[in-house]
Amino acid sequence: METNLTIPRQLKEGEEICTLNDLLFPVEMRDNPMPSNSEYSKLVVGHINGGDFFLNACSPRYELVPNAGIFPQIEKTMNSHNVPFDVEYSHIDNVRFYANYKFKTNSFKVNDVNDEIFPMLKVQHSYNGLTKYRIIFGYFRLVCTNGLTIPVKEMKEFNLSIVGKHTESIKRSFLLLSERLQYFAMNHKLINGAVKEKYEILGSIAIAKPEDRIIEVLRATGMGIIENKNFNTVNTILGIVEKEANDYYGGKVNDWLIYNGINNYLFDGRTVAAPEKKMETDSKVLEFMLQY
Repeated sequence: METNLTIPRQLKEGEEICTLNDLLFPVEMRDNPMPSNSEYSKLVVGHINGGDFFLNACSPRYELVPNAGIFPQIEKTMNSHNVPFDVEYSHIDNVRFYANYKFKTNSFKVNDVNDEIFPMLKVQHSYNGLTKYRIIFGYFRLVCTNGLTIPVKEMKEFNLSIVGKHTESIKRSFLLLSERLQYFAMNHKLINGAVKEKYEILGSIAIAKPEDRIIEVLRATGMGIIENKNFNTVNTILGIVEKEANDYYGGKVNDWLIYNGINNYLFDGRTVAAPEKKMETDSKVLEFMLQY
């Protein structure tokens, strides 16, 4: 059911779109041949392009879980639940790894217009500890294929995030994923309805001065604002918002479009933070806009 899906987007420096096979290179732990303290007495080494590639130095307590034991297992779980999906893989320096599984079913529409939202599963892992292993549900918007956050209350209520650290907890995560997929399949109308309600709250708030609202949200959530002769953050987001307002909302701007403009900028624009940092910022944006 899986197909590779490549969506043009701005990547973090060093991040590369890749195939599943690119994530599955052999990896092992070895003794550090140099004298060191215990914290760096082991090396994590990958076999890439026919040779050794140093990935990390760690202590003997570090539990190495190869990608080969994660991503294929997740896809096996997805397929066992008959979930049709597209997927995009990426990595940063062969040490931080990401997969976005975009469901092809169980969508819903926002604001009674042709604004379709589909479920998505995001998976992350690393060999250097900078990106914690995590499986998290989200959504993506068909209009501009950008990733959307589930509001915090709904994320907690439906247990739509799975985090692991050690080998056994990662292995258990596949069982949890199976349970969550089954739960989602049985209750997707309830879950989608709860998320849709929050999205439509934003859609019900008309914005007379979009530029001022964009600046307010960016400042409140700590997103940087660039303003020079080559680029203007606010104008870029405003352009996205106004185009969608004209194309889909009769020229009227609302908070839903403001959120999506910022989300689009965050994931597809000039920001080059790691994907997990973008998700964290996106969550702050959504929660701020729902509260204020």
